Amino acid sequence: MFFKKRGSTSMVGFDLGSHSIKIAEVDHSGKSPMLTNYGITELLPTAVQNGHVVERQAVVEAIGVLFDTCQIANRQINIALNGTDVIIKTIQTDRMSHGELEKAISWEAEQNVPFPLSEISLDYQVLDPEGDQPQMNVLLVAAKRDLIEEKLSLFDEAGCDVALIDVDTFALLNALESNYEVPAGGCHCIVHFGNQSTHLGLVKNGLPILTRNLPVGGAKLVEIIQGQLGVSEDEAYMTLYGNPAGAEGEAKPPADITPFLGVLLDDVSIGVNRAAAFLESTEESGSIEKIYLSGGCANIPSLSRLFEDKVGIPSEVANPLTRISYKAELFQAEPVEKIAPSLMLAIGLGLRLPE
Repeated sequence: MFFKKRGSTSMVGFDLGSHSIKIAEVDHSGKSPMLTNYGITELLPTAVQNGHVVERQAVVEAIGVLFDTCQIANRQINIALNGTDVIIKTIQTDRMSHGELEKAISWEAEQNVPFPLSEISLDYQVLDPEGDQPQMNVLLVAAKRDLIEEKLSLFDEAGCDVALIDVDTFALLNALESNYEVPAGGCHCIVHFGNQSTHLGLVKNGLPILTRNLPVGGAKLVEIIQGQLGVSEDEAYMTLYGNPAGAEGEAKPPADITPFLGVLLDDVSIGVNRAAAFLESTEESGSIEKIYLSGGCANIPSLSRLFEDKVGIPSEVANPLTRISYKAELFQAEPVEKIAPSLMLAIGLGLRLPE
């Protein structure tokens, strides 16, 4: 979106979260993209807060260790800005040529972005380029330049070369569309559970029509479990995700996690209901046909069933490797279905090849 630099045919999607870093190396040299490597490492609890790096040196060191551990030599990466750090608006303009729009977009931005043009980076996309109506819809995206420069500086210090900067929800929708069919005129929803927030996006006719960031995530559930059960953070995570297979036998989910999921289910279902209401109010009214869940919390036992019961819309855990090939040896330790939902954003970014 904001920063595009063509280079290698192999891109590393880089997902910097508040709880962990996820990277996914995608090779574009063949007929179709292939996941050739991936890595996940946890961060210090205070290293990243609300999408912003607080302990810079700790993050830089974690990045270096992760690339070295995974033996990924390619340091050309695609990254994402948090949806809360960008302004995304769909505007209507008179239908015009690409050249005319390029000249007019600055004026449009002045009317819709509450910052001086000298302080922002702009990108835009015509949503209906083949339309025959006198007006056309344009997706306008703006981000503060100092935020972008801060990101570039961080990754430069970590020895990485940023090829493209996207928006997190757009990258998630990219992963969704690359793996699942959305019927013509149909609308699908992605709900990506992060540690401190949850991303929600709607895609219709191959285009993003709504993005939202909800201020609730896995960390809130861990906090609730710790408070109610009086356990440590590690024990709370085990209660949330189930007991891993190991010395104590086969993996076993918690007997009943429903009481702990209330806050997450309530807050996210409200966000989905509001998105559905928005969709019904648009000129091309419709409804959300299916919801795909991704992120770390998506693997919580029974979450997809509980979520579907809550919102009344068919829901399933997303697998960003449903149609993307991968090296089988990558998932010998743990099944792909367990790891893939956490890689949704990283793979969505890795699938971007700057032009």
